[in-house]
Amino acid sequence: MIVVILTVLYAVFWRQLRTPQMTQLAIGLLAAFALITLVLDIWVYRPLNSLIRRSRRRLGSRYEQSDPRYRDEIHELDYLINTIIGHFTEAEVKPASAALQSDLMRLRTFNRQLVEVGEIGQEINSALPYRETVERTLARAKTFLRADFVALILLEPKTRAFDIEGSLGVQAADLSADCCLYTSDCPVRRAINERTIVRSENHTCELFPKTMKSQVIVPFAVEGIGEMALLATATSDETFAQVTTTVLQTLQGHMHSALSNARKYDSIRRQVVTDHLTRLYNRRHFMSRAEEELQRSLRYQQPLSIVIIDIDHFKTFNDTYGHMTGDRVLQTVAATMQQHVRKSDVCARYGGEEFAMLLPNTVGEAAQHMANRLRRTLSETRYTGLGLPNDVNITISGGVATCPRDATTVSDLLELADKALYRAKAEGRDRIIQYGVELQPVFLD
Repeated sequence: MIVVILTVLYAVFWRQLRTPQMTQLAIGLLAAFALITLVLDIWVYRPLNSLIRRSRRRLGSRYEQSDPRYRDEIHELDYLINTIIGHFTEAEVKPASAALQSDLMRLRTFNRQLVEVGEIGQEINSALPYRETVERTLARAKTFLRADFVALILLEPKTRAFDIEGSLGVQAADLSADCCLYTSDCPVRRAINERTIVRSENHTCELFPKTMKSQVIVPFAVEGIGEMALLATATSDETFAQVTTTVLQTLQGHMHSALSNARKYDSIRRQVVTDHLTRLYNRRHFMSRAEEELQRSLRYQQPLSIVIIDIDHFKTFNDTYGHMTGDRVLQTVAATMQQHVRKSDVCARYGGEEFAMLLPNTVGEAAQHMANRLRRTLSETRYTGLGLPNDVNITISGGVATCPRDATTVSDLLELADKALYRAKAEGRDRIIQYGVELQPVFLD
């Protein structure tokens, strides 16, 4: 192409080049122009086009954080773009060059977003528990999108209702996503149903203040859970408009893989730390969590209580009604325990017919009260479905010890709670005793 242009120019101006000196000067200028064009083509445009083509080919798939060569290419592209923009800035820019500079700046923004999304993917795809992955995903997505509020919304497979897996940015006592199911123009429902990224304006929802007029919804599926969506809202669409759909699709792939892997991680971890019969944590995990919570209790000067519970006359269940019935009794006690504790509490099968509860930020009196409610629920229920006669119930005895009032080590707390348990058995069973406190009459609530 360059040769053709030079030939045409030479033919057009041949008649003006009447002297040998002018001819030599023209040939020299044309040769210099050709050399400069060739250098730019080899050192700038060819590498730039090659990097852009490679980047575009790979944008359709997830960012491969395991391949350092891909990251190097992206950073190399960013460096090359910045260098070219710098040259345009230093020189006098003509209109055509200004348009090219604008395109390069947009490409730089796109490239940097891709780098940041790759870093987000690398962080949230680490081997982390599911809840921690949810929190990290929300925090990084909120920062990246510059959103005022973000939430992860789960579509329940059976009920087709929406639940909130996590949210960040709006302080509310009880967030509900019910409106997302029944509002006809809900962008969250449309994004999940159509499995496409949705940008909406002026949509109002109970999840966020009405001042947040701009929304972006990124749907994805999580293996073992179901269909989910990242909802991001802001008071203006300026920040969302700068993020291309291609970048959001890359973020979409990272969230899918990260939360799916985290769910699998939790499942495997749960099998390792769970008692197979009762589905409560096993003793080993209980001891590990107790050490962690004890250190937190001492650091922040918050109370921590441990409750040891034993099923009264459990040997009688096995000997009289069989081991299958005994197993069902253990499972019933475990399930009832789970219904009486908070999410932050830890319930474990301590051994045989003994159970343990770890109650962070709980004073001894509150722990005793909670254990007594559990005891009354068990004793007042009839278990004919388990194979027990109508006049047979399940009773428990328990002991409570509290840090720092009674002891400041896990082993000492367990020993004192065990002493309180045996005192409860010695004094007639079917009661909960707090270590170091005289037995008080038990009043029904």
